[in-house]
Order: sequence, then structure tokens, then C-alpha cells
Amino acid sequence: MQQAKKSKQKQSVFTPETAGLILVLVATVSLSTEAIAAKIAYREGANVITTLSMRYAIAALAIWAWLFFSRQPWKLEQRQLPAVVALAMGGHALSVLSLFYAFQYIPAAMAILLLYVYPSVVTLLAYFFLKESITWRKLLALGLTMAGCVIVLGQPETGMDMRGVMFALAAAVINAVYLVGSTRLILNIPVVLYSGYVTGFTAVLFLVLGLGGGSLDLAISVRAWEMIVFLAIVCTVLSVITLLQGVKRIGASRAAIISTFEPLSTALLGIWLLQETLDERQLLGGAFIIIGVLLQKRG
Repeated sequence: MQQAKKSKQKQSVFTPETAGLILVLVATVSLSTEAIAAKIAYREGANVITTLSMRYAIAALAIWAWLFFSRQPWKLEQRQLPAVVALAMGGHALSVLSLFYAFQYIPAAMAILLLYVYPSVVTLLAYFFLKESITWRKLLALGLTMAGCVIVLGQPETGMDMRGVMFALAAAVINAVYLVGSTRLILNIPVVLYSGYVTGFTAVLFLVLGLGGGSLDLAISVRAWEMIVFLAIVCTVLSVITLLQGVKRIGASRAAIISTFEPLSTALLGIWLLQETLDERQLLGGAFIIIGVLLQKRG
């Protein structure tokens, strides 16, 4: 009897909420490699449009191949299609385009930290449009994580390229709108199918921009192609699916707060792979971010 009770307790630990938290963390770690892979691709001769065009074309092919071979439904309702197109091209595509231009002008960790203005925007949008409640835990977690981002950012460096700052902030606001809009859609659309349409329409937009503007250049190094494939599979397919699955289980604002672990992860990867540095102030800010994430897990 006691053994059965213990077994039941063990099974109850892995709740849908726990699964949602884990999924968002997996997405966060995957996304934290994005800036590093992009910067390496740039160093190896790839430009922004080429990187994004090929990244999303490969990702879309991978997702649609999975849908085809697993015989999943692939049609959307007629009323859903305009919203998906708008969120893909006007939301996700513009957000990632802004972010990847930011990577050209400012350090990886700086760009990701500025991107993390978006949790506060998401929380407000989710409160007003999705009717999600704002509890004291959520406010405290949000305050801690945002304070951590501010501490890490510190005083702007002399000569910082403001183009990178503006691109990163634009990405933050657009990403917030995309995440909140997606929350409503994925209640009625399978997550993988939604991801397939988003990556597909995003790829089309970047290919049109590349071909129309003459910036699509496939004559790049093998190393650059390796980074593009990595961006497609790990930073797009894996991260998009796990993030949307997580949002479906725990809500947009909680997912946004948990995802603030990404700046610290990116900074650590930047130290390791790009020889970027972390000073005492950035470590303190990182500690605030981790505390906020842990508080959100308990909330």
C-alpha cells in the first residue's frame, strides 16, 4: 500500500506545468546558441539575408517532411490562415531579422540582453488581451529578471553602435506581439503544424528579400553552412516546437519570464566560443536572472 502511494506521488511530480517549464528551458538553451552560430556564420562570409533565408528554408523542409511522413494533418481552417501569415511575416520574421542585424553591430550578450525587454511587454499584453492574471510571484520574478538584465547591461560602452541597440529593442517589441498572438492560435492548431507554416512563410519572405535585393549569396564556406544548418535544426525546429509547447502549458507571460535564462547562457557561450568577457557587474546581474527563474519555477 505504501509503495503504491509513493509510486503515485512520483508520478504526480511530472505534471503538465512541470513539462511546460522543462520545454521552455530546452527552448531557451537552444536559442542561447543562436547569436554565437550567427556571428560565426558572419565571420565565415555569410550575410544576414543569406543566413536567414537558408536557415528557414532548411527548417521548413525538415518540419514539413516530418508532417508528411508521420501523416499528420496539414490543412488550416480558412479563417486561421490570414492570422498565421501575419504572425509569421509581420511578427516572427521581422523580429528575427531585427535581431540578426543587431548581431552585426553589438556583442552577442548585449543583443540578447536588450531583447529581454520583451517579458515585460508580454506580461502586459497577456494581461490585457489574454486575461492572464498577474500574481505577486509573477511580478517579483519579472522584477528580479528585468533588474538582472539592467545590471548586466550597466553603463553603455563608449562608441556603442546605436543601430545594434535599436535593432535589438525593435526585435523585443515585435517578439512580444508574436508570442502573445501565437498563444491564442496554438490552442486550436497543432504546434508542429503551426511551426511548419511559420517557418515556411518566414522562409518565403527572406528568399523574396534576398532574390529581390540581390543579397542571396550561396558561395560561402563549409563552416558557414554548418552554422546555418545548426541554426535551422537546433535554434529553429527544436526551439520553436519546445517553446510553443511550453507556452501552451504554462502561458505566455510565465514562458517569457523563464526564458530570461537565455542572456546568461549566451554570455557564457560567448566567453567560451567568441572570447567575450563577463565582469563582476554582469555576474551579479546573471545571479538576479537565475533567482527570478527559480522563483518562477516555484510559482
